[in-house]
Amino acid sequence: MKDLLCAETLIASCRFLPEERVFFFEECASTNAAAKEWVKAGHTGKALFAAAAQTAGRGRMGRTFYSPTGGVYFTAAQTLDGVPDPVGITCAAAVMTMRTIRELCGLQCEIKWVNDLLYQGKKVCGILTEMVTCGEKSAVLVGIGVNLRPAAFPPDLVRIAGSLGDENTSRADLIAGIAERLFAYLDHPAPEQWLEDYRKHSCVLGKRIAFLREGDWISATALAIAGDGGLLVRSADGEEVLRTGEVTLRLT
Repeated sequence: MKDLLCAETLIASCRFLPEERVFFFEECASTNAAAKEWVKAGHTGKALFAAAAQTAGRGRMGRTFYSPTGGVYFTAAQTLDGVPDPVGITCAAAVMTMRTIRELCGLQCEIKWVNDLLYQGKKVCGILTEMVTCGEKSAVLVGIGVNLRPAAFPPDLVRIAGSLGDENTSRADLIAGIAERLFAYLDHPAPEQWLEDYRKHSCVLGKRIAFLREGDWISATALAIAGDGGLLVRSADGEEVLRTGEVTLRLT
């Protein structure tokens, strides 16, 4: 299938946004960085930034995000009233992405708290949520990368990273489908829109995990997803709710 991802195809798929609010790059450092510049220039409202390739894609905790050709890379930016909840937004973005992949690709992903989607045990999607302040307004930037097409990964990633292996789904349609669901959520955020599916498709609940605390990996059992997206765990120190950080299913 010939899949042309360009400004014209993306705008045609994103009918829920004005044309001037859809930005496309053949290549950019990262779509989150492009969105951040737009917000800091004083723009408000909603906008979508997508790229066919990223040269400096970013993940959580300062990591790089490998962005192979044929993937889907975009950022949804929206100014909000009040103080946004980044954990809840990230959880919602994971569910909205999972639902769109299921609808368009016919594939069911699992969710690894807090911001990854797994398919056949390997990471196929990462989400980076950032907050930007401009004057009296705050904006949320939700960067999403999906490894859609078959891809070869570097040796240091081949054990943990994978792709959906989908060669047919339109990249423009996948971006638009996820973004439309996500913007609708940001307009009227409520946990009931994502919580049940997040719990149902979690791949960590009931499992032995490890989480980072002050630079040390702590072994624990994942017990439940709290109503705000926090992860309830039990370790040798007792029970606690994680609201940020990282967990792994490969115990250290």
